Amino acid sequence: MKSLFLVLVVCCFGALLIGFTIYYQNTASLVSNAANKANDKEQNVARNKPKKSKAPASRIYVKVKQVVDGDTIVLENNSRLRYIGIDTPEKNDPRKPVQCFAEQATQKNRELVEGKFIWFVHDVNEKDRYGRLLGYVYLADGTFVNLELVKSGYAFAVSYPPDVSKQAELKNAERIARENSLGLWGGCSISTTPKGRYQTNSVNQ
Repeated sequence: MKSLFLVLVVCCFGALLIGFTIYYQNTASLVSNAANKANDKEQNVARNKPKKSKAPASRIYVKVKQVVDGDTIVLENNSRLRYIGIDTPEKNDPRKPVQCFAEQATQKNRELVEGKFIWFVHDVNEKDRYGRLLGYVYLADGTFVNLELVKSGYAFAVSYPPDVSKQAELKNAERIARENSLGLWGGCSISTTPKGRYQTNSVNQ
């Protein structure tokens, strides 16, 4: 009887030990699987998280009240806006005579924007030293006005650091206009100022 009892005890203990081992292994497996799933979820979230990018410049929508000359306009709130990256022949500078193609550039600018709604963006600076707003100007249909004036031969591409994000595009348009003698390139005498900028002759020359 004692032997039988010992056998039963051993068998029961063995069964308990096997059951505990199986339970432990299953529990460990469940914990491991849960940890792996959590880790995979974290990796997927990190992978799908949108990457931060530089916010685009804010567009400012406004109506043009008046054109001053080829590269300056008055907005409906009476602020003056100077186009970035270009320069048209002078007609309102008291220090200079009216320059060749100044009237044509003014008229072209008037045809493009006067009385119309535009939107513009700043580059680095919002205003110049004269208090005028600075901007790259666009029409409602997406026409880039600064570029349009240069590529049609009504304006020079001029760099005004640090506002130079569009300068390569404007310079390329100027090169094409010059090579094809468009606008002022074919209708005026072009000289270079001491600062290395292009200018047209005065209308009296």
